Amino acid sequence: MTPEIFTTDPTWPYSKAKTAVLTAASAVIREEGPRAATLKNIATRAGITEPAIFRHFEGVDGLFGGLFSAYERVYERSASAFAADGKGVAKLREASLALVGNIAASRDFAYVLLYARHVFRGYPELKAKVAENDAATQGKVLACINEGVKAGDIRSDIDPVSAAVTLLGTIYSTAQTWIESGFGFDILEAFRDRWDDFERMAAAKPSPKSRDAKASSRERAAAYFPLRPSPAPKSRGASAKKGPAAKSESQRKAKAGAKAAKASPKPAPRKAAGKAAPKKQGTKAK
Repeated sequence: MTPEIFTTDPTWPYSKAKTAVLTAASAVIREEGPRAATLKNIATRAGITEPAIFRHFEGVDGLFGGLFSAYERVYERSASAFAADGKGVAKLREASLALVGNIAASRDFAYVLLYARHVFRGYPELKAKVAENDAATQGKVLACINEGVKAGDIRSDIDPVSAAVTLLGTIYSTAQTWIESGFGFDILEAFRDRWDDFERMAAAKPSPKSRDAKASSRERAAAYFPLRPSPAPKSRGASAKKGPAAKSESQRKAKAGAKAAKASPKPAPRKAAGKAAPKKQGTKAK
C-alpha cells in the first residue's frame, strides 16, 4: 500500500517507483531494525535487484535521506494543524486528531515517524533535526494549553507542562500499540476515546460530546489494545472449599508454627508486686 498522503501531494519529490523502494526500506526497519536496512534486504523486500536501487537512490544513505523526507512531510502537515484558527480545548483537540490522522494516513512509514530518533541515530544532523521538531511540537501543545487556561477552557489548577506531556504520551502510546498490533484497530477511533479521558481530566467544562461512560470506554480500550495482558484467572473454589493443595499448605503452616512455639524460650514467672517471697520450710531463724 502506497500512502496517499504522499502520492496525492504534488510537492512530493519521488516517483511511485521510488516511493515503493522507500516503503520497502521502512518495512525492513519496522520488522528488523535500522541496522537491517541493507541494500540486499531492501531489494529483496521490494522485489528488485540491488543494482536497481542505485537507479533511484545513492545507496543506503540516499534511502535514509528519502525516509527523512517522508518524516518531514508528515511533521509539516501536523505542525500546520496548530496554526489553524481557534483556541483552548477545541484547537488542541483538532490539532491532536490531525497529528494522529497523519500517522494513520502514512501507515507504511508510521514506524519511522514514531521512532525517528532511533531510525536516524546514525545520521547526527538528521537526528538533531528530529529532536528540534519534537521540541517544537511540545512547545505548540504547551502553548495551546496555556491559551486554554487563560480562556478558562482548561483548569487553572492543572500544571500545563504535565498536561502537555500526558497528551503527547497518550498519542505516542496509542500509535505504538497500533503499530505493534499489526495495525489491527482504528487508531483514530482509539485516540478519540483517549482524548475524552484527557478532556475530562484537564478541561474546566468537558464538552457534551465527550463520552461520560467510563465502563464503555474501558471496553472499547480492551478492543483497541489487544496487546494488553489479561489478568490471571482465579482458581475455582478459592474463596469457598479448599482443595487438597490448600489443605496441605495450611497444615504445613500449622506445623511450622508449632515448631516455632516449642523452640522459643518460655518467659520467667513474674513476681507479684508488694508481696514478700514465701520462706522455705525447714529454715531456722537466725
